[in-house]
Amino acid sequence: MSRCKGRQSVASMAILCAAATASTAAVAQATPSVSEPQGINLGITSFYDGFSGPPGFSYLGVLRYTSGTSIKDNSGNDVSAFRNPRVDTFSMVHHVSYTSPYHFLGGTLGVNAILPIIWLRGRTDQPGASLVGNGTALGDLTFGPQLQMAPVIGEGGRPVFVQRFEVDVIAPTGQYKHNADLNQSSGYFSLNPYWAASIFPTPKTEVSWRLQYLYNFKNHDPASSSPTAFQGMPVDTTQAGQAAWINFTASYQITSSIHAGINGYFFRQFTDDKVNGSAMSDSREQVLGIGPGIFWQLSKTRALWVNAYTETAVRNRLKNNFILQAQIATSF
Repeated sequence: MSRCKGRQSVASMAILCAAATASTAAVAQATPSVSEPQGINLGITSFYDGFSGPPGFSYLGVLRYTSGTSIKDNSGNDVSAFRNPRVDTFSMVHHVSYTSPYHFLGGTLGVNAILPIIWLRGRTDQPGASLVGNGTALGDLTFGPQLQMAPVIGEGGRPVFVQRFEVDVIAPTGQYKHNADLNQSSGYFSLNPYWAASIFPTPKTEVSWRLQYLYNFKNHDPASSSPTAFQGMPVDTTQAGQAAWINFTASYQITSSIHAGINGYFFRQFTDDKVNGSAMSDSREQVLGIGPGIFWQLSKTRALWVNAYTETAVRNRLKNNFILQAQIATSF
């Protein structure tokens, strides 16, 4: 039985393949596709990621547009079941953080909550497999505690290294329709711890990264616009494989308040997806995104980031040809 798989960073995609069975007439049987959760942070973080906000509350608002025009298989080739696919999304992400006055192991304790509002549209030419599900709705809630460590201070009193640790939970609170291929929610819980850090080799240069791990729990209500089967049985549960990825940046100070550089991310799934408890071969996702970015310190309490990406080395997911995002942070 053949299979295909596609994924989009803010839209759950139950991508279907058609497999002809041995009979006098070809009978189309839909095989399930399992996708990683929508709430993961692929490139949303940027320059100076090792720092969190000052004591008290901070708000980070993100506007993000993505445009994908191809769905890749395990070999990185276009999935032939789809004719000229196009998936566009526009998301508004609301991120509220609180840095407390409490300290632990040399760091400062805090908490974060992230909630996106997502507009999505998917379409394909006919004949061919289609994508059902469009519109605007809430996405999944991400929340968790953090430990922000104090900066390491070098010569001249400037910071040379700073880091933060966080353990997030992605909860399936967004819109999830059982009969849709595109959903704002993943439909299952995920655990997402990470380590973020920034290093400053010179007074005008910065390198940051966020190394992340992802564990996904079972989805007991897989979504699809068509009936699905796996190994001759109806699909009751799916489980996306474990994964890890890194967001990375490097920038140079152009003026006292403006930095410019590159930003990117590399995502790799390292265990197979499962359907009804059985592993699906050739199901591991991969993507590399990279592009230019700019950081502007507007004031002591406000900053702006603008980033763009294009994706390559894509496996088993939707390829986004263009991603543009702007985010502004304000401390209170």
